Amino acid sequence: MHASREKDAQAAEDKLFRYGAFTKNRVETFSDGVFAIIVTLLILEIKVPDIQEPGSVLALRDSLTALLPKFVSWVISFLTICIVWMNHHRLFDMFKGINVGLFWLNVNLLLWVCFVPFPTALMGDYPRNPLAVAFYGAVMACAGISFILARLYGLKHKSLLKDTVSLKKYKRAILFAFIFAVCLYCAGAALAWVNTYVSFAFYFLVGVYFVFSFATKE
Repeated sequence: MHASREKDAQAAEDKLFRYGAFTKNRVETFSDGVFAIIVTLLILEIKVPDIQEPGSVLALRDSLTALLPKFVSWVISFLTICIVWMNHHRLFDMFKGINVGLFWLNVNLLLWVCFVPFPTALMGDYPRNPLAVAFYGAVMACAGISFILARLYGLKHKSLLKDTVSLKKYKRAILFAFIFAVCLYCAGAALAWVNTYVSFAFYFLVGVYFVFSFATKE
């Protein structure tokens, strides 16, 4: 009877991977390339100021001061993208293979990651506009949701997960992703309508939280 159950489990796994199975390494390599391009594109939004008097220290100082919101938004997004990459690596390390469904959920995640430079530039150009700052939080919340969808897919199709994965910890990670990513970014977006600079600080602190949470897990 034990042999029969193993045979049924193997048949279910074969069925799952039969249609459109992907090489895990290729998908991860492709994803890493996307992340690398995005963190590079972020800095392109910060351009050297063009001042009328090249020798004027005061004019250059004022121009650099005006760039401060763009610089802060770049730091926040750079930190966030690095955190997303770390989460992506840890998540996909739990899978022993990738099928069509998981591939497209990964594409959905990359879609939101690729979109990040736009709200970053928008927030940097209009730091006092609550819509621009709230829009950034909404986009990051959507990126968090895309992560949760990928995790839920693995939970539904357990044959994709490695045998060493603890389902208890896996489910807890889904809950934490919802609370500390989706909910916090939505809260940051809501705070933009109170004070946009509070949202800036909030977005940065969310990133700092994840950095320290990673450090304590090592």
